[in-house]
Amino acid sequence: MNLEEVASFFTQHDDFILTSHESPDADGLGAQYALLLSLEAMGKRVRAVNADDYSAKYAFIDARERIEALGRTDLLDRDLSACTVVLLDTNDIQYTGEMADIALARAARILVFDHHEAKGVTRDEACSLPDMSSTSEMAYWTIRRMGVAIEPDVATALLAGIVYDTGSFAYAKTSAGTFEAALDLVKLGASPSGVHGALYESSETSALLLRKEVLSTLELHMNNGLAFQTMGKDILERTGANYEEAEDLINVPLQSKTVEVSAFFKENLQGTLRCSLRSKGAVNVAHIAQSFGGGGHRTAAGFKSPYPLETIKKKVLELLSSAMPD
Repeated sequence: MNLEEVASFFTQHDDFILTSHESPDADGLGAQYALLLSLEAMGKRVRAVNADDYSAKYAFIDARERIEALGRTDLLDRDLSACTVVLLDTNDIQYTGEMADIALARAARILVFDHHEAKGVTRDEACSLPDMSSTSEMAYWTIRRMGVAIEPDVATALLAGIVYDTGSFAYAKTSAGTFEAALDLVKLGASPSGVHGALYESSETSALLLRKEVLSTLELHMNNGLAFQTMGKDILERTGANYEEAEDLINVPLQSKTVEVSAFFKENLQGTLRCSLRSKGAVNVAHIAQSFGGGGHRTAAGFKSPYPLETIKKKVLELLSSAMPD
């Protein structure tokens, strides 16, 4: 589907559950909040439900407190036989955690709405636009096509998602259309300084301590072209930080002119190990993530590790080393 077709799809159907990936970020939440209110304005039945709570720093995106965590809903008791589950900011139903079982077993249909490369879905099951900067930008253009007015809080949510997933308009997929959308959202009431402050200047002291600990694990490989960082759950316990506060740390090594790829191996308090990958563009890290059942796009990808820490680090190093430019 293109944006015209997905706008038509939203118009033609009446019952939706919007969900994003585990540990939802600003892009997924921004699109989720905006589509929730826009579809409601069209008279649709809509809920926004994620498997996990969002980080407190993203509360400003959910200004009306409409985004729910699965464990505190009645969704398990609802009849979903006429419902469309819309996957936002993820191309794989399994990335939605416990929401996957609900969607696969009980929903009428699943629609992927995402800016990553489509994975295991047909054209009729997805609006997948890997050239778009963010899911929030996709949501903006879709809402415009549906003719729904964008209120100031919706504009703020969408701008937050765009700013977050473009690295403040610095990443390669930022286009003239991205700036056009952002300009309109500012005209509609979103505050650039307010969004920046909420995203990047509202951390607890624990986040500073977390940054200090994670940076101390830095390893450089391939003539300083590859950077590895590690966060075990012991670091979270020592600093008192939340897992979500580590999100941006993967980008720190990319500030070096020699580092082409940054890999961040991070464990949550339950012991689940994930690997996030970022590239300046010469290496397609989505291909690396796909080797382990993950996904993403050329410059940003990730996966849940099927191996212990030292094993996965070795395997990722081997794959990245062979993918590095000469």
